[in-house]
Amino acid sequence: MWVVKVGGSLESSPRIHELLGLLADYGQSNIVIVPGGGRFADRVRARQAEFKLDDVTAQVMAIHAMEQYAGVLCKLNSNLHPIVAIDEINDVVNKKAAVPVWLPGKLLDGQPDIPVGWQVTSDSLALWFAKEINAQALILIKSVINKTSDVNELVESGYLDGYFPEMIERTNIKRIACVCVDNLGALKRAMTLGSIPAETLLQKGVRR
Repeated sequence: MWVVKVGGSLESSPRIHELLGLLADYGQSNIVIVPGGGRFADRVRARQAEFKLDDVTAQVMAIHAMEQYAGVLCKLNSNLHPIVAIDEINDVVNKKAAVPVWLPGKLLDGQPDIPVGWQVTSDSLALWFAKEINAQALILIKSVINKTSDVNELVESGYLDGYFPEMIERTNIKRIACVCVDNLGALKRAMTLGSIPAETLLQKGVRR
């Protein structure tokens, strides 16, 4: 099983329907989708100071934003189906013949190993979820291509969130890749072959 995180910024991509169709066609029984937060989470971030929201409240709202985006994804493709618990994955795959889309609120509620703050975004949460379901790989689908595979450099540039390197250390997920939505051919090949090309895998790097 792989976890595929669909970035929130892809909501406005002209290729979103093609992407979801690809995941629905090739991902059944093989993937679980984790939604980004997108414009829903951006609104929380932008209004936190205005409404004097503490970090805990803002994080709960941002996680709810991921669930809103999950609803959008499921509406865009009827072969995607929401889940709130890990034990629902098999039911969705086997009984509904659909691809599960994770609604994170219930499972993340009260989790002590998830820090509070904007250093944790849906990228780190996707990696955490991959650990929880013992996934073989995590693919982060982004709206722009990354020019390096070094995790620390990707964090410094804002491509990945600040907690991602530490979350890597907390998991045993060895195969983590970023794929640009404009390179769906590579994603299709990976899903068809069941193997992520080594050149696309992220590296931990050496700088701390």
